[in-house]
Amino acid sequence: MLIENRRQRALLVAYRFDADFSMESRLSWFRATHAAQQYQTTVLCAERESSEAERPELPVGLRVVCLPHNSLERFLSKMPGFFYLAYRLWHGRVYQFAKTMHRERAFSLVHQVSYCGYREPGQCWRLGVPFVWGPVGGTQNFPLRFLSQLDTAGAVKEIIRNGINTLQLRFSRRIRRACSASSSVLSANREVQTALAKSFGVASRCQLETGISKTEGTALLERTVGGPLRILWAGRFESWKALPLLLKALAKLPKSARYQLRILGAGRCERRWKRLAKRLDLARHIEWVGWPPYEARMPHYRWADVFTFTSLRDTSGTGLLESLACGVPIIGLNHQGARDVMDDDCSIRVPVTSPSQAIRDLSRGIYRLDADRAQLQEMSQLALIRAEDFRWDHLGEEMAEIYREVVSDDLSEQKDRERMQSKQQTKIALKAQG
Repeated sequence: MLIENRRQRALLVAYRFDADFSMESRLSWFRATHAAQQYQTTVLCAERESSEAERPELPVGLRVVCLPHNSLERFLSKMPGFFYLAYRLWHGRVYQFAKTMHRERAFSLVHQVSYCGYREPGQCWRLGVPFVWGPVGGTQNFPLRFLSQLDTAGAVKEIIRNGINTLQLRFSRRIRRACSASSSVLSANREVQTALAKSFGVASRCQLETGISKTEGTALLERTVGGPLRILWAGRFESWKALPLLLKALAKLPKSARYQLRILGAGRCERRWKRLAKRLDLARHIEWVGWPPYEARMPHYRWADVFTFTSLRDTSGTGLLESLACGVPIIGLNHQGARDVMDDDCSIRVPVTSPSQAIRDLSRGIYRLDADRAQLQEMSQLALIRAEDFRWDHLGEEMAEIYREVVSDDLSEQKDRERMQSKQQTKIALKAQG
């Protein structure tokens, strides 16, 4: 149902905006298209990755305005360690552009959607209309007891990042002011929710930053009986994704174990991880697929019997949702955002205690599901049920309710201000008459 013939207007700030490129761009797309069902919606983005011919048609009520990086921002964004400076400068220009649009025709609310990281709140909370921020993430630290699983460069990076997190969460005035000015702050997981409350005193709502469009099929059936266990791992080949934990877990399986591992991904750790797989005598079990476009990745999820999640630092983990949507149970590290996605009905949750214990627990989980295919099939059915909790249409309904609340609260406050001004004007008039 459209509100007041679309007289209410929403501005969404989304650094990346595309229906089929990255997690950040997709979450921006889906949130914007759902907002457009209720509001005349404008998206301000830095760029759209796909070509114009490849883009799906925008729904009625949605307008996209690109504000590309200028030459200075492009230069800074390519320099190591300077991306966030370029990103902050871009947000400054976004605010000035949004002010001009707001003067020409006022927005009812502003929602900063992406990037979902908490480090840069932008400046659009200064527009004087209800401001929704998030879901935000990125507050989670790398568990230092797992540094031994990283290469030297990766370990140094995580130590520095943990230190920056500590300082920003304790001392950032910009983030504190944005939290205070926000009509609603959304946390991408419960760990982020706790961190924001502790550091900035903000009572945020918890909502996963990403979602799924639909469930992709039926539960695993006869094909899981008798054949090798089909294991899928997906993610960037970056050290914190910790694929070696899975490789070492597979090396602990009995020699009689039958399995196939399919790996989706690409990145700087590829050579090192392939050498490790060869050293552990796993190469014959592994298929390295690369990193195809989003739609081409989904058949690999439908191929799998089980999805493994080893990331040591993630706000959520999009692969978790994609596996649930295909009826694929999960064996994964139980921390950060993954803890909010996995449950005991459709997942084997591995405590993040120590590397050796995590490796043993991953290995036991794989062996357990390989040995008990009836349990695997039951977990598959429950995975499809769990996936329904993260569908975009459900998340869109939650966002619509939040929008209604913040706009309604703002209208009430505006009426209160008008009544107070009217009383003051009456008092002044009466004094003048006396």
